[in-house]
Parts: sequence; C-alpha cells; structure tokens
Amino acid sequence: MENFYSIIFWILLSIFLIIIGTAKFKFHPALVLFTVAMITALGFGNSISESIKIVSLGFGNMLANIGILILLGCILAVILEELKSIQYLSSLFIKAFGLKRPFLLLSSLGGLIGIPVFCDVAYIILSNFSKSLAQKAGVSKISTSITIASSLYIAHNLIPPTPGPLAVIGNFQASDQLGLVFLLGVIISIFLVLILAAYARYISAKTAKSDISENHKEVETSNQSFFIITPLLIPIILIAIGSFIGLSENEYFIFKYIEIMGNPIIALGIGVLIGLFLLRKRKSNAKGDIIKDAISQAGPILIITGLGGSYGQVIKNSAFSDLLIENVGIESQQSIIILLMAYLLAFFIKTAQGSSTSAMIIVSSIIAPLIIGSELNNPLGISLLVLAIGSGAMMVSHSNDSYFWVVKEFSGMSVKQSLKNFSVGTILLSISSFLMVLLMFWILI
Repeated sequence: MENFYSIIFWILLSIFLIIIGTAKFKFHPALVLFTVAMITALGFGNSISESIKIVSLGFGNMLANIGILILLGCILAVILEELKSIQYLSSLFIKAFGLKRPFLLLSSLGGLIGIPVFCDVAYIILSNFSKSLAQKAGVSKISTSITIASSLYIAHNLIPPTPGPLAVIGNFQASDQLGLVFLLGVIISIFLVLILAAYARYISAKTAKSDISENHKEVETSNQSFFIITPLLIPIILIAIGSFIGLSENEYFIFKYIEIMGNPIIALGIGVLIGLFLLRKRKSNAKGDIIKDAISQAGPILIITGLGGSYGQVIKNSAFSDLLIENVGIESQQSIIILLMAYLLAFFIKTAQGSSTSAMIIVSSIIAPLIIGSELNNPLGISLLVLAIGSGAMMVSHSNDSYFWVVKEFSGMSVKQSLKNFSVGTILLSISSFLMVLLMFWILI
C-alpha cells in the first residue's frame, strides 16, 4: 500500500509540475516534459542511468509509431496552403450548400480542413472567408467565426493525423488502430457538426444587429482546377476505405491492396506526392522552401510528442497499473470508469495548462497501463479511449490556450465575447463528444 501511495504522489506531483511549468512560468513544453519525466523516473526509485534509458526508450518508441505521420501531415498542410486548396474548397462548399445554410456549410468545411491542417493556421486562412460569408448570408459575424473555429477544433482533437490523437495512439502502442480511430472520430464529428450548427444559429439569433458583418471582402470564388484539392481528398478517402476494409475478413487480393493503400503513412505520402506534382512548375528552390517550412513546423511537434512518450514510458515502467487494480479495484467490468477517468483527467489538465495536445499526451501516459486486462484491450476499446481523451481535451479553451487568442484576434471579438461564445461552445462540444463515446461503448462493446 505504501508503494502505491508513493507512485500516486509522484504522478500527481508530475502533473502539478507540468501545469506550473507550462502555464505559470511559461517554460517550453519540451523542457518541462523532459525534466518532469526524469524527476518522476528518479522518484519511482530508478537510478540516473536507468532513468535516462527509460526516457530515451519512450522517446524513440513514440516517434517510431507516429513520427513519419506528423512529418507528412506538416508537409501536406504547407502544400495545401501553397496551392490555395482551402480557398478553392471553400468556394465549392458555397456552391454545394448555398448561402441559406451558412452554419452547416462552415462547420462541415472546418471539420474537413481541420484533418490535415493545424487549426490555428486554418482559422487564420478562413477568418476573412467566414466574415464575408456572414455579410452575404445576413448573419452575425460572431456566429460564423465561432462555427469555423469550433469545427476546426473538433477535427484537431478527434481525427488523426492531427498531433493529439496521434500521440495518444502512440502512447497506447496502437498504430494499427489509427484507421479505426479515424473512422470513429469522423462519425462523432458528423454529429458534433450538427450540434455546432444549431449552437451557431442560437448565437446568431441572440446577437445584436450591430454585430452583423459589414465592409468585408466579397466571398471569392476560385477558377482554379479541381485537382488542387486532391492532395487533401485522396488521403482522406484512402484512409476511410482502408478502415472499412480492415474491419472485414475479406481475403481477396484487391481488398488487401486497397487496405495497404489506406495505411495512413502511404495515404498521406500519396497526398504529398500529388501536391508536389501539382507544384512542379514552381522553381526547385521554392519547392525546397516548402519542405523546409514543413520540417520547421514538424520539429517542435515531434520533440514535444516524443518527450510525451518519454513521460508515458516512465509511468508504464512503474507498477502503477497493477497497484491501482489491487488497491482501488478497477477491474475489466469497470472499463466505463477508465473511460470516465480519462475524460475527466484530460478536461482538468487541458483547462489548467491550455494545450489540448499536451493534455492528451499526459493523460494517455497515465491511462495506458490500465488498458491491459480491461474490456478496452481490443481495437474498438482502444479507439474509444483515444476519443474519450480527445473529448476531454476540448474543454475548456480559454485565456491560457493559444488557439483562444488566435480566434479572438482574427474574429474581432472582445475577450468577453470569446469567453461567452467560443469557450462555452468548447464545453458543449466536449460533453456531447464524450456522450457519443459512451453510446458507442454501450453499443459496440
């Protein structure tokens, strides 16, 4: 029992140090994660040399699982920005949905674009589009800004290959389940998009007429070729089809071939190659700059994610899982408690220190040892646990979250308006998402 309380103490202390280090003292998350991983490993009774080995092992294992995916995702995002694929896709959505359904248009658009493109970058690109759409549709610019910001946020937390879900999958050593997480994340996101559209209509209805967007650029339509969005669409389609085929037991060669093509690394690689082909007329040094920009974006993410794996390895190497089952009594039939614990921990850490990705890395490190022996120790269970953590990491986006300030600045909202509309919206989406996870758990497991 004494050993159990000692482990709990060091885990709680590590969480406290991460929150204080990143939120209060503003140290870089990579430095904080490395320092805390070493302190925790030493606290668990490991020698300095053993602690270094554990931290290094966790770093390597994490990047071996998801490092290439993060790099390819960053390259693809930069290529899409260079091709102006997002602007072209926006014009297609206007043609498909019309201006009578602006909230459904924006929430669907954000949910799709948020898969390969980081939400802060995508929001900056789409902010003027959302304002001009508000003017065209005669709705509040706050409502359209919240819609696009929140829909991007949904994809950021629930659908790989965004860094947060990828990091959780890496901590769970479940890279084979990435396609299933993608599929279930998309299903949940579709329901959240509908909820978000209704929430945006409510915001628009209660917003003063003076807030209706004025003097913004007209919604631009693009005359560019449809092919500029294929680097985005083809990987999504391949991953989705590969996930469906992976759930079947069909042994035909063609299905095995398609399943291989749906491997996220191959699918994203195909998207990158298509994008580079479309950029073939650019000067070679310009294309080199694109790759250089992507690598510079991927570097910090890879380091933070890898060090999150180090922290996770420290937890896994302890007797935390066995002692928790022995002393608290979490057994296989209580898997619902593990889901709830994961959700609440993610909510607490996200709210306290601001970063959704960091929260997901920390929580998955703590929860990973509990999977063995539970009803969640299967592809569906692990996938739902990933999404439970992602759901918790949505809540609450407020003043300690960098994305909150991106939304506030580029939407033109005040801090009060941002808290009242965007932050409250993240609470609604988080709870709704977790309820969907629970529903899937009761139906599928």
